Amino acid sequence: MPMDVSILSPVSALIGTLIGGGASLSAAIYTQRYQNRLQRVAGEIAKRETVYADFVINASSLLLKAYVRDEIAMGGEEQRLTGLINRMRLFAPPDVIKGAEAVLRAIVEISLNPAIEVRRLAREALSDSLDPDELLSFSLICRADLDNILRTTM
Repeated sequence: MPMDVSILSPVSALIGTLIGGGASLSAAIYTQRYQNRLQRVAGEIAKRETVYADFVINASSLLLKAYVRDEIAMGGEEQRLTGLINRMRLFAPPDVIKGAEAVLRAIVEISLNPAIEVRRLAREALSDSLDPDELLSFSLICRADLDNILRTTM
């Protein structure tokens, strides 16, 4: 079968262009998908960090109040803390929820005890004689959750 040599050069150029364009298109699609995944992960981490930080800030305030006050009240801060736990139930793993519930339980238990003077609280905090810090445990669980999100997406 005879072949026209004058067609060989343009056909080769066309095939090379198609292969090069296909490779460029594939790389662009892959890059776009990877960027989208990174943006979703960053958004998920930001959402969780915000809720976890709000919980820690509110729980810290309530914990101090529980140590130095005798009354137990279900005010705005207590309701906000409960709301944050319920919000975490939408996305957080079970160990984070258990840690948050343990913090709330510790605050209630401390509230049931008689109030202590701020100076005594400070001395006990410096001497490490206070009960185990549930907020520290919760923070470590949250840090592990955020690290896990990064580890599973990379």
